[in-house]
Amino acid sequence: MRAAEFFAGMGLMRAGLETAGIETVFANDICPIKAALYRDNWGDAELNVGDIRGLSGGDIPAVDLATASFPCTDLSLAGYRKGLDGEQSGLVRDFLRILGEMGERSPRTLMIENVTGFLTANGGRDWHTVIGALHDLGYATGHVVVDAAAFVPQSRARVFLFGHKGGVMLPEPPPMRDDLRLAEVAAPDGEWWPAKRLGQFLTSMSPIQSQRVTSYQRRKRPGYFGAFRRTRAGRPVWEVRADERAGALRTTRGGSAKQAIVRAGNGCIAARWMNVMEYARLQGAGHLRYGAVTPAQAMFALGDAVCVPVIEWLGKHCLRPIMQR
Repeated sequence: MRAAEFFAGMGLMRAGLETAGIETVFANDICPIKAALYRDNWGDAELNVGDIRGLSGGDIPAVDLATASFPCTDLSLAGYRKGLDGEQSGLVRDFLRILGEMGERSPRTLMIENVTGFLTANGGRDWHTVIGALHDLGYATGHVVVDAAAFVPQSRARVFLFGHKGGVMLPEPPPMRDDLRLAEVAAPDGEWWPAKRLGQFLTSMSPIQSQRVTSYQRRKRPGYFGAFRRTRAGRPVWEVRADERAGALRTTRGGSAKQAIVRAGNGCIAARWMNVMEYARLQGAGHLRYGAVTPAQAMFALGDAVCVPVIEWLGKHCLRPIMQR
């Protein structure tokens, strides 16, 4: 089974599909940082680095599956929700254009991935626009929402839209696991913040957040917790999660998007930024190489990627059954 990846990023879609016996023969992404990581891990024989708007159907080899993890910028709750009218998320139209240009050569199976905001952007109109376009191209559709917390200690719900030139039957998604904890991926060492910075971190919190952190300190069993900077009433504050998971990793171009890790228990507390390998493990990609770019660039790419074990599950339980029909 052969696949073409659009918006391929650093290659985590490929990493997951390979375990399901699906071979990537074409991959496209515009970002040189992500392309450097892709090339370092997978080589560049299948990699096309450039703008999807410059591709045509004739550029794509014959494949059984096409995947598209198109930009979530305009669909995410963290963005401005311009939806498909936005410059970034609107690029899914070029994916649809390419499928149309492929004509009879178009793949029988598709998988499109994005944030769950795709379902509701512009009152659901964007979702139905894409569904309608796929139907016009001859694809039956179905979707499933899978949270990475079924496999790793990261809350990361994503919607996966499937298309097939036949029919689509999908299983129930795997449940989130309560036994997965951030401690399993956290490095025991690291650059913990000095007392002054830790104090600033703690004093920025709301009373509710302060009470939560105090309760964590009183625990006999130390735990690890994800923390984000937010803007509340016009000022930056820190918020710590109420469970022992990380929040959804995001691109780290903005300071508020970078995630910290808090260790608390036995009367003690410490905090620091998460590091590259913690980001990688939270995406099920701790086995890959990241030396081709800077740590900050690697974290940017990881925050904009799919979670490998989620793709593995989808490949085995959704894609292969659909493709073998």
